[in-house]
Amino acid sequence: MINATLSSAQAVVGAGQAILKLNGINKSFGALAAVRNLTLEIGRHEVVGLIGENGAGKSTLLKILTGVHQPDTGTIEVNGRGARFRSPLDAQGYGLGIVHQEQSLFTNLSVAENIVMGASADGAAATRGGVYRWGAINAEAQEVLSRIGSTIDPQSIVGDLTFAQRQMVEIARTIHVARRTAERNGGAPLVILDEPTSVLEKAEAEVLEQEIAKLRHLGSVIFVSHRLEEVLRICDRFVVMRHGEIVADQPTAGANESDLFRLMIGQDMQAKPKAATGDTKAKAVLTVNGLTRQGAYNNVSLTARAGRVTAIVGAFRSGREELCRTLFGAEDFDRGSFEIADKPVGRWSVRRAIKAGVAYLPAERGVEGVVGGLTAARNLTLAHPGAGRRFGFLSPLRRRRLAEGWFERLDVRPRQPGLELERFSGGNQQKVALAKWLLGRPKVLILDHPLRGLDPGASATVNQRIRDACAMGAAVILLADTLEEALELGHDILVMRDGAVSARFDLSYDTPTTRDLLEKMV
Repeated sequence: MINATLSSAQAVVGAGQAILKLNGINKSFGALAAVRNLTLEIGRHEVVGLIGENGAGKSTLLKILTGVHQPDTGTIEVNGRGARFRSPLDAQGYGLGIVHQEQSLFTNLSVAENIVMGASADGAAATRGGVYRWGAINAEAQEVLSRIGSTIDPQSIVGDLTFAQRQMVEIARTIHVARRTAERNGGAPLVILDEPTSVLEKAEAEVLEQEIAKLRHLGSVIFVSHRLEEVLRICDRFVVMRHGEIVADQPTAGANESDLFRLMIGQDMQAKPKAATGDTKAKAVLTVNGLTRQGAYNNVSLTARAGRVTAIVGAFRSGREELCRTLFGAEDFDRGSFEIADKPVGRWSVRRAIKAGVAYLPAERGVEGVVGGLTAARNLTLAHPGAGRRFGFLSPLRRRRLAEGWFERLDVRPRQPGLELERFSGGNQQKVALAKWLLGRPKVLILDHPLRGLDPGASATVNQRIRDACAMGAAVILLADTLEEALELGHDILVMRDGAVSARFDLSYDTPTTRDLLEKMV
């Protein structure tokens, strides 16, 4: 079956000159073979979906294509020329640009500086006689942002933007560099989009799809996503990786989500189990009364009960993210009060929150959720270091066995907790970040987009661990990626709009649809 699939895809590539050719690419890290004998062609004017489970080798392949890693063996051709990428600047010079899943912007610089001067070869155009031409820089950035339908002010400091806004800036910068490179060297650019829609609202995602259609006429796109319906809708063909190898390469025409899932996971898609109905009279673990933070949220009240998931949904600037950060002690509040296990909260901080049994999985995993220079095992015990001790002393053996157990429960791959966490795929890093909090059996578990960057199989595993936490008596607060996810996992749903609660639903009695939720959000 796979041989036939691969040959059918070659007909698609053969329709035009290849922008990219990879032949026999191998990359290992010690005993771990991350990419094995990979051969792939990307033709001009096509959008290719790259999919696979977390840990399948996608991240390593992207790092090879962008000069972060060099292959152990194999050859690369770009626009008919042999290429060797010793650094990201080398790859950029060949017209390869990437929008990273973990953002790579300079947060202390303006949007315009990141878009125009952040592109090394284009930086010279931003100066005249050694003096920055700020008017020209801002105007050029404005033109790029307008082209992708963004209303972000080019003079805004990137660190002041939301995660989704920064994603749009990253997309704008990559597209800008790719187009400029194509103009200079006469070749066609290749833009790599690594989970670009995972943090975008529906309208922003639709604008991005329109921009991808424009990019098709300029060059080609590699589109990495775990949202299989997106791959089928946006891409001309899809490439599936499993265990570091390409196991399928075929046109999207005629394929469905079940086909993609089966090729990724090696088994058929299972029906999603609905979360068990929690006890509506269970003990209140978290009680919030009239909580207010000026400019973020106003007069928010809620009750989170043991064994129940409270899903909070809302559009951009709804205030839900800021509310959750306040509950974890990461942001202050101006008025109101809340209680944890019937104990009023006075002076509040992250340290006090953890001591009180509150856990928080942040949306920005790479910035706030994990420490890349430490091993996976050390990351796992960061929030509860006592779990890795024996008789008061640090026990590497105890910590390793603890990590091995959680690796098994959450299906973290590779099963090597002694590896530095940055060696793991983004999805497996997410699992370790979650295990760090589940280890302490929290009373309140706050999850900010926990399925972001996870493949369907990994999402099912994480969802089950969330249900397990409920079964152990935790009150879960969930900020979901999609309304469907909120309806699937939630027992209670709060809808927030413009910083206030606009609707409440108890799914033990109410049966709202995604349309019902959307109407209360906008």
